Amino acid sequence: MDVPRTPPPAAAARTLAIAGMNCASCVAHVEKALLKVEGVQAASVNLATETATVAAPATVPLSALIAAVEKAGYAVRREALALDIEGMSCAACVGRVEKVLQRVPGVVTANVNLASRRAHVELAGG
Repeated sequence: MDVPRTPPPAAAARTLAIAGMNCASCVAHVEKALLKVEGVQAASVNLATETATVAAPATVPLSALIAAVEKAGYAVRREALALDIEGMSCAACVGRVEKVLQRVPGVVTANVNLASRRAHVELAGG
């Protein structure tokens, strides 16, 4: 009897800028580390552009990919961004804005300050 299977979540491509690679062995180490992350379906690392392209569903946290690269001895380049946020009046507003920002692809961290009405966002470069 055939049991209906739930199809796996669709994979999305994510690109990470990797620092510290200088040879084909480095590329292999980073690819191997990324492929060990649960849910990752494919990983391709380019030494010339210093990038890794990872195919994984959105359910695979960006933080897990970054942790795998860092555990392998390399770094993921990050960019900082400061945003002015208008219309917030309470801690609940801060929580909602942070939650929405953290769902944006490429966002590693998002911290919102109600008093300064600013969001500090860290992005994985790629």
